[in-house]
Amino acid sequence: MNVSAEPDDRFVIGVDFGTLSGRALVVRVRDGAELGTAVHAYRSGVMDSALAADGQPLPADWALQDPDDYREVLRQAVPAALAASGVDAEQVVGIGIDFTACTVLPTRADGTPLCELPDLRTRPHAYVKLWKHHAAQQQADRINALAHERGEP
Repeated sequence: MNVSAEPDDRFVIGVDFGTLSGRALVVRVRDGAELGTAVHAYRSGVMDSALAADGQPLPADWALQDPDDYREVLRQAVPAALAASGVDAEQVVGIGIDFTACTVLPTRADGTPLCELPDLRTRPHAYVKLWKHHAAQQQADRINALAHERGEP
């Protein structure tokens, strides 16, 4: 179903990967009208006390995620937002993706997340580190102090 009265209308999809869920939004390019949204909560949520793969306890200040939760947002929320909007996928001309601040995902050169490799599945450093992961704060403080001593910005 085409919600637009204009046959040449085009649409874009925005996907916001937040701390606990991902959201998808369908927008008409011509006027910025928001036509459909959907939210998908992450299965693994934030791993801040134990690693989901094996229940291994995590030290203080850790905040990890499973990258498969992000793919599930693409598989679930994007089609749901399209369905809610009534827009035909053929009319979508772009997709924008947003993550919170400095989310870090370690990968192989081919883009495979390290935590998905069998020999690294139980290694916490192989997982996504969220903006609120502060396990390296002591090292960051040391770097900042050294920069200050040297008069560096």
